Amino acid sequence: MALGCVTLLAACGQSATDDGTEPDPGGVAAPDGSSSSSGSPDSGSSSGGGSGTSSGIGTSSGGGSGASSTGGGPGASSTGGGPGASSTGGGPGTSSTGGGSNGDPTLVGFAAHSADGLDTTTGGAGGEVVTVTSYAELAAAVADHTPRVIRISGTIAGPGGVEMLDVGSNKTLIGLGASATIDGFGLDVNGWTPDLVAAHGVTCDPDKASLFTPISNVVIRNLTFINSTDDSINVQCYSHHVWVDHNTFYKSYDGSVDVKRGSDWVTVSWNHFVETDKTMLLGHDDSNGPQDTGRLHVTYHHNWFDHTIQRNPRVRFGQAHVFNNFANEINDYFIGLGTGASVHADGNYVDVVKRTSKDYGGTDLTWTDTNLVGETLHGGVENGRGFDPGTYYATTPDPAADIPAVVMSHAGAGKLTGME
Repeated sequence: MALGCVTLLAACGQSATDDGTEPDPGGVAAPDGSSSSSGSPDSGSSSGGGSGTSSGIGTSSGGGSGASSTGGGPGASSTGGGPGASSTGGGPGTSSTGGGSNGDPTLVGFAAHSADGLDTTTGGAGGEVVTVTSYAELAAAVADHTPRVIRISGTIAGPGGVEMLDVGSNKTLIGLGASATIDGFGLDVNGWTPDLVAAHGVTCDPDKASLFTPISNVVIRNLTFINSTDDSINVQCYSHHVWVDHNTFYKSYDGSVDVKRGSDWVTVSWNHFVETDKTMLLGHDDSNGPQDTGRLHVTYHHNWFDHTIQRNPRVRFGQAHVFNNFANEINDYFIGLGTGASVHADGNYVDVVKRTSKDYGGTDLTWTDTNLVGETLHGGVENGRGFDPGTYYATTPDPAADIPAVVMSHAGAGKLTGME
């Protein structure tokens, strides 16, 4: 870990940006020795989430918030997504303070925000608890919208040709122990199912919002993702209240955790991203403002960006709270600021990075003096106009100087038992 002379970003004295495409990192080996080499530039649109290539086991109704009859997206929930209090089976507690020097496993941030008919995110808490060991068992367990805690044991490999598996509402997916692995496919939190794709087209445009019920109330924890042939986790089409926690991600064909197309109220916490390229996208396209504006609220905290390349995250239109993350020798930029982005960053430790932040059409970043930066070639862009997360929830971040030790000790899969 190269610490250099630790300075604050404000003292770096440089702003802005190099032009040109992002680097191609080449193939990065996954734990089983295989590799992929997408390495595509950070050029704008993503692949669209893979809904058209999913296995089709998701249903097209139920779960989460009720669909809106207007063009702007879903209204408040009337059925299917309401969390019950949890005492067993993977239901997260909620916290209003943040921090977590002991690898705090409770939910904080936007996924705990009361909105769109849900008080918080509890996943399958209160429902049946099942253990799955095969793709067929996993697909059956996530297909409906009944509350269910799904414990994943061992490695589950996807069948040939399946890129994404649709996940229904009110589900907790949690790995048992340190070896639970998703191999060769990703998880699609996306109510725009293959049946809807066939009938109405590939994307869930705002004028189609009344045609379906978005997915909501999903928890994904303690899993390792390898060889993903699209995204490892994709959250799209007005999905909301999703918690992605204590997972390990190796390089995928596309993104590791993407949130887009009007989705909302998401927390991404205590994850370990190992040499990933297009790590996390919030908002997929500069032209998608009508669907995304006023949505895309995501908290990113206590994640370990371990020799990653870019999109840690990259933000368009959304409000992103980026706190207490460890950015460990980032090949390009830490935070990408796109059209309409509003970002608040505090308590992060960035040891070596080309740019702390990069202008992709946005500059609304509040970078507080609680962040610590070791070595940077170009500094970053920020104007102090990022949103205030305190208007939504309270946080007490850990001191940035403690973050490398805290995050390396507690982030990633295998830190939970799977019986939480």
